[in-house]
Amino acid sequence: MPRVASKVFTLTNDPNSEVSDLSKLIHSDQSIASHVLRIANSAAYGGGEQIVSLQQAVTCLGMNLLGEVAIAVSVQSDLFKAPGFEAQITQLLRHALASASYGKEISRKRRRNVEGQFLCGLLHSVGKPITVQLISTITKEKDLELDKKSVAQLVGAFHRKIAAKVAVDWKLPEQLQVTTIYYKRYESAPSFREESAATYLSQLLASWIINPANFKVNELIKDPVFGFLNFYPDDAEDLLNKKDHVKTMVSAMEI
Repeated sequence: MPRVASKVFTLTNDPNSEVSDLSKLIHSDQSIASHVLRIANSAAYGGGEQIVSLQQAVTCLGMNLLGEVAIAVSVQSDLFKAPGFEAQITQLLRHALASASYGKEISRKRRRNVEGQFLCGLLHSVGKPITVQLISTITKEKDLELDKKSVAQLVGAFHRKIAAKVAVDWKLPEQLQVTTIYYKRYESAPSFREESAATYLSQLLASWIINPANFKVNELIKDPVFGFLNFYPDDAEDLLNKKDHVKTMVSAMEI
């Protein structure tokens, strides 16, 4: 896991940590610090008052929300970089951010842990950008060229195994390990089935807003996951109506 993201994650889950610890940590990487401040001042996160310091950002946004932004920025800086494959990596990044943002909306509606579901959405397909990075490195070393179809086939073939391995290697919390592996088979998850189902739904809705031509709304809201999560048709409609808000959040978080 990216160094800063890992440390932010540890701090925000430590009841004994203090807000000054988070501020100091983000300050240790000036690039991340500047992006965090920009996002904190965006229309999506800011409340109108200009935020000029990380300490002020912690006060205005709260430790958990600022930590969420810092993790999103750190992950982008380290994982979503693949020279020569910018189009593919940008598409994956927007889908991850949209899944994270939709995960929060789903958790709010279910009155569950919002921050945890944000991370489940953000990292659910972490194997994909890592696979693209590997493809970028190998093609550069071997002076190869791959078309989009071949890249997509390689990502499809390897991303799940890579995601399962990094979830363990990074010592992610059990919830993240389970949802990363089981979100598409949420009913078979050994634990955290509801979180896995919420992750599946968040990535499904993210796919819809990124590639709307691939979906029919009247069929989308019939997906069994809505029933699994005890959502009524009105709840499904409410989530679909969050589309513009989620797009705004994605635009704010993208660096």
